[in-house]
Amino acid sequence: MLKHQIILHPDIADQFTGDKPITPYELRVGLSWYLCPVTISGNSEWVLINVEVGYCQLVTADGPDGSLAAAMIDISDAAISAIEAHLPDDEDDVSVSLSGVTLHTAEKMPEHVASRYMQALKAVSKCNYDAEDVIDKLNDTPLTIGVRTFAPTEGLEGLLLELSDKYRRYMETTPWWKVRWHLWKDRMPWLEE
Repeated sequence: MLKHQIILHPDIADQFTGDKPITPYELRVGLSWYLCPVTISGNSEWVLINVEVGYCQLVTADGPDGSLAAAMIDISDAAISAIEAHLPDDEDDVSVSLSGVTLHTAEKMPEHVASRYMQALKAVSKCNYDAEDVIDKLNDTPLTIGVRTFAPTEGLEGLLLELSDKYRRYMETTPWWKVRWHLWKDRMPWLEE
């Protein structure tokens, strides 16, 4: 099961205080998403930007009581939906759940995430509707992370396929007693290799 980390800037973190604790960000196994505000047609929205591949997911977060803390469920669902939408067709062994979403703060975002955020702001500022189509086009636009250049959609799908292959290999080659031990200890060796 994949763990999701939603990273907030400290200036907005206090808006999201609710059931889940918010801790400082540390690199952990799983997928990391920066939550960034955007304005679309005068409405305040959010965009999640994946740290690993630069994939963007637009979020309309309006909790039942209007609070941002209640809207965190919508934000968490958006991260999970992005993964589920890009799972390989024949793969059922990559899963996510709301219990696997944690909240963190960080003062600074990686350069490629900041660049993608600026691109998303520019792209959605020009549209009055269909902002999701604009974000989809952005996800198909190549991004350079380190020395690699790829479209974030392809990067996300490739990452999920790789994780699925690692999990399958782990399940096929690991003795049953060791699988149970890892489960009991809440370890995921296929993500750590």
